[in-house]
Formats: sequence, C-alpha cells, structure tokens
Amino acid sequence: MLPAHALVSSVLALFSSEVFSLHADRCVAPEPAPALRVASFTPSDCSLAQTVPGPLWQPTTVRRIPVVVHLISDTACANGNISDALVHSQITVLNEDFRALTGTPGAAGVDSKLEFFLATEDPAGNPTTGIQRYCNTTWYQDQGSYWNTLAWDPTRYLNLYTNSAGGSRGYVPFLPADPSGAVGQPQDRVVINWLAFGRVGPVVPYHQGRTVTHEVGHYLGLFHTYYAGCGIATAPDCYTTGDRICDTAPNVTSHKGCPVGLTSCGGEPVPVQNYMELTDDACMTGFTAEQVQRMRCTLASYRSTLAQ
Repeated sequence: MLPAHALVSSVLALFSSEVFSLHADRCVAPEPAPALRVASFTPSDCSLAQTVPGPLWQPTTVRRIPVVVHLISDTACANGNISDALVHSQITVLNEDFRALTGTPGAAGVDSKLEFFLATEDPAGNPTTGIQRYCNTTWYQDQGSYWNTLAWDPTRYLNLYTNSAGGSRGYVPFLPADPSGAVGQPQDRVVINWLAFGRVGPVVPYHQGRTVTHEVGHYLGLFHTYYAGCGIATAPDCYTTGDRICDTAPNVTSHKGCPVGLTSCGGEPVPVQNYMELTDDACMTGFTAEQVQRMRCTLASYRSTLAQ
C-alpha cells in the first residue's frame, strides 16, 4: 500500500483480464494536511503550498533528462513484455509533448524546453541502451520494494518502471516538494501500467503515451488541474489554492473521455485538454505557461542534478 500522503495519479480499476474498465476511472490525490501545507511554505517558488512564477523560471535553455526504463513482466516474461520500439515511441511522445513540437498532438501547448533521452551510460559509466528487462511476478504485480534492487541513482536518472502499477494507469509516490517524500532515494520513481505505455499502446483510449506525460508532470511538481477543488480563480490567491496555478481554469473534479463544452467553477471551461487532467490521450494537447514555470522551478529546486 502507498502511504496516505502519496500522490497517486490516474487510479483506474482493471478487470482480471487486465483490460481497463472505462467506468471505474478514479484518482487519489489527497490535499496536504494543514500542518504539512504550512511545513511546505519554504522559500521555494514551487512548494506544495504555492507557485511563484517569474522570469527566473522562464524556459530559456534546453535541459535534457536521462531516462532508464525498467520493463517488468511476469515470471513467464509474457504479460508486461514491452518491445524496445514501444519504449522509443514513448520517449518520442514525451519530447513532442514537453517541447510542444509543431505538427504533433502537443503543438498547442507551451514549450518547456525539457527533453528526455534514454540513458547512454549506466551509473558505472558503461554503455547502455537505457532499457532494462526483468521477469518477476512479484515485481510485475507492483509488490515488494523492487526499486531498492533496480533503481539507478535517482539524482541522475529518471527511473521509469512498467508493471501492473497496482491496478492504476500510473503514479508517482510523492511530489518532489513533499517534505515527507524521498527525492533522490531509490523509491523516487515514475510507475506506469504497461497497458498504458507507448504509442500505439495496447489499450484504447490510453494508447498514445499520455499517461507517461501526465506522470512525469507530477514527477516535476505539477498537481492535477482539479487538485483541492475550484480554489480561487483570481491572482494572487490562485497561486496558493486549487492546483497552485493561475492560467489553468478552475476545475472541481476529474473527467474522462473527451467531453466538449463542459464548464466548472463559476462557468469556466473545463481544461480537458491539459495533460494534468484524466481525459483520453487523444484529448490532451498541452501544458500551460505557468505549469512549465513550475516544472522548471521544481527541476532547479528539488532535482538540481538530474538534467544536463
């Protein structure tokens, strides 16, 4: 079981056949307790309690983040056995989405100037493809502390694991600003259900790689757009309520599918196209400018040795 304070993203029930149940889309993202919120009020511009955008966090330089993908299948090496090609497709999707590349589904978003690449050297300096494979049913079922055995230095690599993800589409165990988390420790990771990985993945409508984009957004400090409900829509309070971002529309709850014309929180359009919602992959088209600034702040403040 994940700790109560963990931010677990995109929780989605699975049938025993491991086909997603589209009628059981749920997300567990508890609001920090008042004491934790106060404790997180640090000089950081991207704490749990606040976002402080500004020129310092504008994406003026390209930063490249090495990724090691740990592919965990069952003992028979059957369920969860993802191809190298699908891994490469997922890295391509990340870069399309985080760089808002012209001509891609993410072109409508804001360019974070964050790029991702499969690691070319392991922690000992040896050449690597950045893809690691394991056949272990316990690890495949997302049980046991497998990260203690498998993790590459989390201060230098984004460790991404594929397995059953505990019955969710994916999750991160904590936000980087969470003082009760463990940034840089073996448990610092992104976990993705192998059924929601890559393009084209095996299960529609989560087959375009956006689950990874969403979870890496959490890994870099973003809340769901509906985190803590509507919040206050006007500055400066929108930087300390809701998702701590002012240029995402207030959003009271998560949504699935690809709804059109929905409004929430005083008649504001629901940000169904934002990567930090839970809508279908095909519906998601970008991060906002202030989400990008919060991620750049998180990288500098909490993950300062991760990017090149």
